[in-house]
Amino acid sequence: MNKYLNLAHWLLVIVAIVSVAAAGQAGVSLWQASKVNNFISEASTSEPSGSESSGSESSTSKEVPAHLKAQFAQAYNDVEQGKNAQALDRLTAVLETEDASLEAATYFNRGNINLRKAQALPTDDSGRIALISLAKQDYRMALLLDPSLWNARFNLELALLMVPEEALIVKAYSKRKGSESVVVKAVGFRVDLP
Repeated sequence: MNKYLNLAHWLLVIVAIVSVAAAGQAGVSLWQASKVNNFISEASTSEPSGSESSGSESSTSKEVPAHLKAQFAQAYNDVEQGKNAQALDRLTAVLETEDASLEAATYFNRGNINLRKAQALPTDDSGRIALISLAKQDYRMALLLDPSLWNARFNLELALLMVPEEALIVKAYSKRKGSESVVVKAVGFRVDLP
């Protein structure tokens, strides 16, 4: 009987250690999640101001957590502050996510940045077509991931109106003259093997 009590005691100690370790890991996860949530809420309430010095802007970018949703929120703030290239870099990094809704929103926002840059260019600029093509590609990817994004569908239609796509015309196959079909008869033979 003593042997069973000793075994139960050690099993209880092991369960307690595992429980404390799991609680510690959950606490660290909650702390990291609250840190990311605080960053996102502070980033969304901060107002873009052009009077900030370059030193404070670089310190702000250093404080961005590595979490992809925090990077997405910072990309939104970068667009608000007119830093489109930096926002595109952040959004491209966010595309590594496994979250399909975040990935669709990322493609949608990348398309918006490219479409706005294209709209700012003169109509005779050749870079405009390239930017609109990138925007159309991003909108299509967003719609593949989430077909219910009506804003992406609307912006894709707008981009298609700006630079229409031509449908490929595939001509029906026609035979060349003198290429009438020829019937070839193969004469078979039999080989008797030993």
